Amino acid sequence: MRKTKRKLEPSEKLMAEARKITENEGAQGWNLAKETLLHQKTQSSQLKEAITYAAILPDYFRPAIVSFCSKAVGGKSKTTIPCGASLILLGKAIGIHDDIIDNLRIRNKRPTLFGKFGKEIALIISDILLFKGFTLMRKNIEAGVPQSATAEILDTIDKFWFQQSESEILEMRSRRQTSITPQECLDKIRMRASELDATTRIGGILGGGSEKEIEALGTYGRLLGMASILRDELVDMLELDALRNRIKHESLPLPLVYAMQNTKLKFEITQIASKKQFSNKTLLGISKAVDEFGGMNFVAEIIEKIAYEAHSSIDIFKSRNKELGLLATSAIIYPAEWKSVLRAM
Repeated sequence: MRKTKRKLEPSEKLMAEARKITENEGAQGWNLAKETLLHQKTQSSQLKEAITYAAILPDYFRPAIVSFCSKAVGGKSKTTIPCGASLILLGKAIGIHDDIIDNLRIRNKRPTLFGKFGKEIALIISDILLFKGFTLMRKNIEAGVPQSATAEILDTIDKFWFQQSESEILEMRSRRQTSITPQECLDKIRMRASELDATTRIGGILGGGSEKEIEALGTYGRLLGMASILRDELVDMLELDALRNRIKHESLPLPLVYAMQNTKLKFEITQIASKKQFSNKTLLGISKAVDEFGGMNFVAEIIEKIAYEAHSSIDIFKSRNKELGLLATSAIIYPAEWKSVLRAM
């Protein structure tokens, strides 16, 4: 008997389409970043293994978003490839640092580089990614990018990515804190979205956009970054290993923070967080209680509002914002989706 395919929910369809267009647009940038790593010669078998591991998971999104933003202001995709590859390496380096800070050894059922090779090797690889990310910028010249544009790009990275460090300080302060408010979480998430703010601005710079156009792209990037992070906050409530790590080592997910406005639930969470170990059954109970109190819906409504704000921010580009618009609306998640996951757990 032929199996009936499960009907995709609206946001799942959009996510699938978004993945497809980012993979197509970002493939050349990812290939350059991957080649830059794998062509590195070393006599250390351990270092070679770790570099290869760092190059396994592709990142199509960063080079794709840079390209889409460049084309939105009338630029060409080809000139964005070196910079897109640079941003991949820089982003991976920051990601390794985050994993170490959060003691995150497993992500999506796969060991992080920190989890597989330990802190020392992970830090060495992040150093390699950082210096290769910046030195790869020299290929901007070969792509025909004016030197002044590269200087502006570096200034943008310096200005906006510094906020990433500031957000990490806030993240550390809120670790395991049960007294943090939903608004404080949102303020921290807005600051964390600075990377995508910088990335979209860089696309506008590479495309030769005006100051007004670059500012619009920056606004779009900040909002899209927030929507993406908020979606992850909700999804972490559905992935029990992620939720366990959030409670033990990181800041609490926003849906949980919202639900802890309920005094009884806050007491229960505080008691659970004080324990060294807790079962999947306990975690599932937390997720269901958070959903019943409206924590999931609270975050989903914010995502939808921000996604539409992001879409509106790029109206000035008219017909050249199709891909950017799709990326914004694909972040939206609907109740039927997370409720079906909870029922199946």
